Amino acid sequence: MKRKIRKFTFLLLCFVISFGLNAQNGEINKVQPQAEAASYDPLIPQMFAVDSKTQTVAVINKNENTIEILSPKGNTYEKKKVLLVDKTERRHDVQAIYTPQSVAIYENHVVYLASNRDSSFVRVLSLEGEQIDDFHFNGAASAFSYDIVTKMLYIAGDNTTGYNVFAIDVKNGFENINISDAPLFNYTKPRKADEIKKHDPWGVGLTAIAVSTVFLALLVIVLIMKGETDIIKRSQNLKSKGESVQKKVSHTNKVSDFSGEEFAAIAAAVYMYNEDLHDEENVVLTINKVAKAYSSWSSKMHNINVYKR
Repeated sequence: MKRKIRKFTFLLLCFVISFGLNAQNGEINKVQPQAEAASYDPLIPQMFAVDSKTQTVAVINKNENTIEILSPKGNTYEKKKVLLVDKTERRHDVQAIYTPQSVAIYENHVVYLASNRDSSFVRVLSLEGEQIDDFHFNGAASAFSYDIVTKMLYIAGDNTTGYNVFAIDVKNGFENINISDAPLFNYTKPRKADEIKKHDPWGVGLTAIAVSTVFLALLVIVLIMKGETDIIKRSQNLKSKGESVQKKVSHTNKVSDFSGEEFAAIAAAVYMYNEDLHDEENVVLTINKVAKAYSSWSSKMHNINVYKR
């Protein structure tokens, strides 16, 4: 009976688990079409943009600081318009020059973002390159995105203090963009000191870490110095042992321990050794008298200068 109950319980548990997994898969499948229906355009800077209908291409030329609009012609493209983003002639303030950051084509409009160190602007063009509208705002932006479903244009950027996102309503079309009521979302990155203060308001942990670091460094220094002193002591012990051995040897070989016969034998051996070092030679002295002939070259009387007294 117990075995049947266990089997029934096991089957029931397996059924509940399989039912839950099927339900979860069904919910995922229901969510996926909704996600596909909502067009998601990530906030990533784009260098190229293509219109699916007319095959018009908008390109950012970083070298020339321009936006180039290309139109298809047979199997190639031709330049339809070249737009200078900012005038760079006779300008030395490079940080104040507007440079293009991202370009896109939305609803038959070319939209591009340009920024410098302190401010940015978004410009709306037609597919032929004619300017329709533009708006400036403070802050350096680097990317923008457009949500087709909600008709919202999001512009994002970062700075030294954090990040910001600018949300613009484009329900009236790109020809009538109004940024007066557009919300600006800012995020300020917390400083390291603020994060430490948040997790350790009284500074107990920081103090403990600092004190333990100091004591650990002192302990390491003590161990190193102790190891060096041990090495010095060992070398001194070995040196003293060697000196004691030498003293013992010299003590065992005293002069008083040798007899007269041994001294005589040592002296005879040294004498014979020194005699054997040289061959026997006859000592012959030869004295030659060298006569020095007179030479007028060294005579003092033939000096050039004659001194009169």
